Amino acid sequence: MKEKDVLNNEEMNLENQEEINMDVQEENIKDEIQKHLDELKNQNDQLNDKYLRLCAEFDNYKKRTNKEKLNLIDTANMQLIIDLLPIIDDIERGLEAIEKNQTLDAISQAYKLIYQKFLNILKKYGVEEINPINEPFDIELHEAISTIEGPEEKKNIVADVLMKGYKLNLQDRPVVLRYAKVVVYQ
Repeated sequence: MKEKDVLNNEEMNLENQEEINMDVQEENIKDEIQKHLDELKNQNDQLNDKYLRLCAEFDNYKKRTNKEKLNLIDTANMQLIIDLLPIIDDIERGLEAIEKNQTLDAISQAYKLIYQKFLNILKKYGVEEINPINEPFDIELHEAISTIEGPEEKKNIVADVLMKGYKLNLQDRPVVLRYAKVVVYQ
């Protein structure tokens, strides 16, 4: 019986040892899983932080570019106004000349000069006249106000310009500011 007890004790010890080993292994696995989970949480936190920083940086970029765009527009508008100021001066001088009863010829010359200065400023900013007399009618540039009878060879040719049109030549394309109002031969 002693031998049986010893064997039972050994079996129990073995079972206890196996249980202890399994508990230790489970603890080790739990520790490894927890360690891996902590690493993943850390990576997630880092990625989330990086994402939030990128979002903030992009938002700042959008605000900065919008501000730069507005500044560019303001600067362009300011330069246009500065360039138009001499024309105002010339008009004022012309009005003074009218008040001093200068000759019609002198007044006419003054206004021709003002007109030419104004056209030069418009040209400087890329504005071009659309004055299509004796050219084919183009719906992209002209607005037909009326038609008149004409020779067959002049059909769809602009006979008269009632109001000049203007286009702005941008870097990538021209843009019509005002269509030329025309009379077209039919």
